[in-house]
Amino acid sequence: EFIQIIFFMVLFFIAINEWQKAIADAERKRTQLEMNKLYYDAYDELILLIRERQHDMKNHINAILGMIYTINDYKELVENQKRYCDDVMKKNRETKLLLSMDNPLMAGFLYRKLQEAQKFGITTDHKVISKENAYYFPEYDLIEMVGILLDNAIEALREKAEMERKIYVEISNSEHKLCITVANVSRYFEPDEICKFFQKDFTSKGKGHGIGLTKLKRMVKERGGDIAVTNESIEEKNYLQFCIYLFDSTQL
Repeated sequence: EFIQIIFFMVLFFIAINEWQKAIADAERKRTQLEMNKLYYDAYDELILLIRERQHDMKNHINAILGMIYTINDYKELVENQKRYCDDVMKKNRETKLLLSMDNPLMAGFLYRKLQEAQKFGITTDHKVISKENAYYFPEYDLIEMVGILLDNAIEALREKAEMERKIYVEISNSEHKLCITVANVSRYFEPDEICKFFQKDFTSKGKGHGIGLTKLKRMVKERGGDIAVTNESIEEKNYLQFCIYLFDSTQL
C-alpha cells in the first residue's frame, strides 16, 4: 500500500507539472498571437505610410528645383536646399527602417516603439544590419528583450526636459552572433551604480519598477548570451548603453 501511495503521488506531481507546462505554453502562444497581430498590422501601416510619401516625392523634387529660380545667392540656395533635404530625410526614416529589415514582425515592432518615443519628444535613431536567418531565437523572445530596453530608455527620458532626449537602437549580426544595442542620453553612472541595475527590485523610478532588467538578465543567461552596460560618449554627450550578445548555439 505504501508503494502504491508513493507511485500515485509521483504520478500526481508529474500530472500537475505537465498541466502547468501546458498552461504556460498556451499562455505563451496566446501572447505570441496577439503580438503577431499587433506588429504585423504595424508593418502594414508602415508600408502604407511609405507608399503615401512616395507620391509626395515628386512635389519635394519640384520644390528643391524651384529654389533655383527664386534664390539668387548661391550660398543661400545651397543652405536652403540642404535644409529642405534634411527635413525630407528625417520624415522618411521609416523607409530606412523598412529597407534594412527582412523581418516584418521586428520591423513593425520597432516602428511602433520609435513612434511611442517620438510622442514624448524623444529623438530616435537606428541602425539595422539584418541578414537572412539572422535571428537564432524565437522572435517573441527577441522582441521582449528589445522591448524591455526601449521601455526603460523611454521611461528615463520622457520627463527629462533639462537634457537632450535621444535614443539610439542598433541590431546587427555577424559570424553567428546577434548584437542588440539600446542607448539613451543620460547622466554618468558610476560602476558601483551600474552593478546594482540587475539586482531584484532595484530602481530609481519608484514603486512598481525594477523588474524588467532582472528578467532581461535571466532571459539572456538562459540563452547562453551576455549583457554589458557602459557609459559611452557620443557627440560630447554621455549615453547609458546596454548591449546584448546572443550566439547561434548550433554553430558553437
